[in-house]
Amino acid sequence: MSYQVLARKWRPKSFSEVVGQQHVLKILSNALSLGRVHHAYLFSGTRGVGKTSIARLLAKGLNCESGITATPCGVCDNCREIEQGRFVDLLEIDAASRTKVEDTREILDNIQYLPSKGRFKVYLIDEVHMLSRSSFNALLKTLEEPPEHVKFLLATTDPQKLPITILSRCLHLHLNVLDTSLIAEQLKHILQLEQIESEPRAIQLLAKAANGSMRDALSLTDQAIALGNGKIDAASVASMLGTLDKAIPFSLINALYQNDGNTLMQQIEVAAVQGADWDNLLAESIALLHQIALLQVVPTALGDYTDNEEQLRFLAQYMAPNDVQLFYQILLMGRKELAFAPDKKMGVEMSFLRALAFMPKNVDAIMPPAATATTATTPTTPTKKAESPIRTQPAQVVTTSSQNANEAAPIQQTVKSAIENQQLNDSTIVRPATSDENTVSQPEISLPDDASSITKNILEMRMQLMKEEQKPKKPELVDYHQPSNSLINSKRDDVQQLANLGNDSEKNDEEVEQEEITAENYQWQACGIVETKNEPALDAKTLCDSFKVDKTPEMVKKLIVEMAEKDAWCAEIEQLELAPLIKQIAINSYPELIDDNHIILHTRSAVEHLAKSSANCIKLRTALSNYRQKTLNLEVVIDDNKANKTPLELREDLYQQKLEQAKLTIHQDPKVETICQYFDAKIDESSIRPV
Repeated sequence: MSYQVLARKWRPKSFSEVVGQQHVLKILSNALSLGRVHHAYLFSGTRGVGKTSIARLLAKGLNCESGITATPCGVCDNCREIEQGRFVDLLEIDAASRTKVEDTREILDNIQYLPSKGRFKVYLIDEVHMLSRSSFNALLKTLEEPPEHVKFLLATTDPQKLPITILSRCLHLHLNVLDTSLIAEQLKHILQLEQIESEPRAIQLLAKAANGSMRDALSLTDQAIALGNGKIDAASVASMLGTLDKAIPFSLINALYQNDGNTLMQQIEVAAVQGADWDNLLAESIALLHQIALLQVVPTALGDYTDNEEQLRFLAQYMAPNDVQLFYQILLMGRKELAFAPDKKMGVEMSFLRALAFMPKNVDAIMPPAATATTATTPTTPTKKAESPIRTQPAQVVTTSSQNANEAAPIQQTVKSAIENQQLNDSTIVRPATSDENTVSQPEISLPDDASSITKNILEMRMQLMKEEQKPKKPELVDYHQPSNSLINSKRDDVQQLANLGNDSEKNDEEVEQEEITAENYQWQACGIVETKNEPALDAKTLCDSFKVDKTPEMVKKLIVEMAEKDAWCAEIEQLELAPLIKQIAINSYPELIDDNHIILHTRSAVEHLAKSSANCIKLRTALSNYRQKTLNLEVVIDDNKANKTPLELREDLYQQKLEQAKLTIHQDPKVETICQYFDAKIDESSIRPV
């Protein structure tokens, strides 16, 4: 006898053997038991979920020699012939191959005849959506009012393609996609009866690869048996399916968390060597991020990652929830755009690099547990700071004419900025002459009585600043192709225009040196940007980013250190071995010592969601007990009374003091005062940051 594939051999022979679809089976069983069988049924659903099998079971229940029943005997001639596919009154029609209207009319011509052997003549039309429009029209009248001895059973994978006139004449039953656990359970049962050795992991892989189809699962099982030489093991199944090793998605997400671009690219290369499907790689990484986010909310939710529980719990504990959500969204969009990438590997690399670009740069990440660990161990003590990392450059202070909070700009820079912010209406602008390439001459300038007030202000400003300058500096040509200051570059066209005003004829260098400087012939000229040696050039991005947040990372560290020196509780917190989330509870609380062994933490409501977790409180109590070397009783209460300050509030007060001092320093700066006096400049106090 020839071999029969598992999908045919294990086709259900009764309603009780059908996997899943309980809602459909209940409807059909009750209809058969009550004798209220509809004349036309439409079974819809994806491939391999049991549409044709259930239709045949319904035909068996209608034509069983014991009567119309939901539990046919299976031994009578009618039942056995239906199982073998040779029952004369069960006509199975493949609509995909018989789409013409002539075929449909040929079928309808025989409907009027009574069944030869059974109780009903049953027409089972598979893939009915493939019929032509004319075929549907020919079927309409008969489908609505068929003879009493005729039943129509229609099956389709795409019910939306059916005309509404057909749908309205049928009792529509939709079969759901089978759950992975149901498929795995059925595969295990079949393999036990077939006496085939199998590994649970291999069965899970087959059930997942079936994508909800029982027939696909059995076909893959046949293939796995052949590959494994009569047995099914996880390694051969993974090789057959091209399943991605779960270690790679974990390594990729770990690399994102560690901000390690080198490891990230290496792991993508490992996936390329293994011949991984790039869409599947993104899908597995997205699924891992989903599981991490779920575990952060539901501590018992491990899903299919029970073998990697330690790594999963580590990432769920130390990855910020907002980062997990951001990575999920980025990789999801990357998968959507994968088809448009020049190369799929390139698209995957770009998706992960895009996610990496949103990671903070100055973060001391905690090392993850080893991927080969088999027993749960306590993760490494976190070394990250409790505060969220701030991704900005050191802050700067900006007025309408100055760019630095700590040091006034060079003389040439100050004059240039001042002129850029002053609307000049005079037709004549004066310019100082230079007598040497390395020095700036300072001749006596006489101001005519008829000179405008603005021109006089410029000249007086120029002379005062030249007196304050200790050493003359060599002017440098302005290179607009290599900008080093956003304020100057944004106004370079205006500066060029000012440089050309009031000078109708060009003069050579000798004429300029010999010419006397007066109010009529003075013209200010851009002499370049003089960069200090100790301070890097400021670009536009750095300048803009510095105004988006209140505190730079350096200032946050400085506040922590200074408050640790001033307050005992602040100092103790910095000595505790706490995870970042647990540390948030401590820095948002102030302690009340009841006795040597009893502490009450008054916690702000902003972190109430963290303080409510008993696990978090236990970790905080353990850290305090270890530090104080005695067993403590810790009680956490929500208290927003501002009478006592928390460490975070103390740091904010200290920062505000530094901010006020910084504003005072800017207002008292002599060069800033000069600019404000002569050019009516205004200080932008919102841009001032202490450093």
